[in-house]
Amino acid sequence: MPMLGPLDITCALVTLNHQTPMGSTSGFHWIPPTQGMHCVLNLPLGAVILPEGSGRELPDQLPPVSELISGGFDCFPHSQPWQAALFYNNDGYCSGALVHPQWVLTAAHCWRPSYTIGLGLHRRDPPYEPGSLMLEANISVPHPKFYSHWNGSDLMLIKLSKPVVETSTIRIISVSSQCPKPGTRCWISGWGRLLDGQHPDVLQCTLIPVVSKESCIKLYQDSYDHTMFCAGGESIKDSCQGDSGSPLVCRGFLQGLVSWGLPPCGRPGFTGIYTNLCKFKWWIEKTIQSRVIRDKYIGIPTMYQVSPEHKDVKTS
Repeated sequence: MPMLGPLDITCALVTLNHQTPMGSTSGFHWIPPTQGMHCVLNLPLGAVILPEGSGRELPDQLPPVSELISGGFDCFPHSQPWQAALFYNNDGYCSGALVHPQWVLTAAHCWRPSYTIGLGLHRRDPPYEPGSLMLEANISVPHPKFYSHWNGSDLMLIKLSKPVVETSTIRIISVSSQCPKPGTRCWISGWGRLLDGQHPDVLQCTLIPVVSKESCIKLYQDSYDHTMFCAGGESIKDSCQGDSGSPLVCRGFLQGLVSWGLPPCGRPGFTGIYTNLCKFKWWIEKTIQSRVIRDKYIGIPTMYQVSPEHKDVKTS
C-alpha cells in the first residue's frame, strides 16, 4: 500500500465564519465559526491505484487536466453501479450508495421528508438510460448521535419502497470493516458542482488520497471528530456542493461518505471531510437486519435534538 512522504504544512491564525442552516445539503464545504491555527498541507502527487476487487470497468487513461472538474472526469458509464441519486420534489440534491437490496446509505444532513431514489444512472437528469430505476422512499433512519454534519456521525439509511435485483448497472457495495489508512487512493463519484459552478451532465469520478488523522486535526482543529476522516487536498481534486452523501470507495469497499469541508471546492491543500464508515459498520448492519421501523420521519426529525456532546460510537 502506498504511503505519503513527509508533508509540507503551512499554518496561520485565521478566523472562519462560515455557517449553514441546520440540515441544509449545501453544508458540504461549510464549517462553524472558529478561530485558531489552521494549516494547509501540500500533498505530493502519487501513482494512480485502482480499487481492488470491485470488478468494475475503468478507463485506461485519465483525461488531461484541462478536462477535469475538481480533478474529476466523466465516469465510465455504470462503473459505479452502487451510486444512488437522491431527489426531492424532482430536484437531485445528494447521492448515496446501495448497501442492501432495499437500503441506501447517505449523509444524515441529506434528510428530507420523502425521497425518490435513482439507481443505475449515468445522467442524473432525463432522459435516463436503459437499466436505470427510480424508486420512492419515505422511511429514513439517521444515526442517533447525529446533530449536524460538523459534529460527526453524519450518516443515514433510507429504505426503498421495494427490494431491487442486482444487474449490470445496479449493484450492492459492502461497507469496509477496516478503517482507511493514510496514502490509500480512493474513488469519489458524484453529480456535484463543477469548478465553474455548473452541475455536470453525467456522473463524475476522481481519485483522491486518504490523509492522516494528525494532518486532518491540524487543518480543522476542534471541528474534527473521530467519526470523520480527511481525503483529498492535492491539486484541484475534490468533491463539492451537491456531492453530499456520495460514496468514497477504497479498493472496492465503501469507506466513506461526503460530509463537509472548507470553501471553495477544489482548493489545493484543503481536504474534504468524510464520514468514517468503519466506525459504523455494526450500526448499519444491525439497523438493516433487526430494527423495527414504526414511524416515518415527518417534519423536523429528532436527530436534530440530540446533544452534540454524545459522540461515543460502537466500532465494528
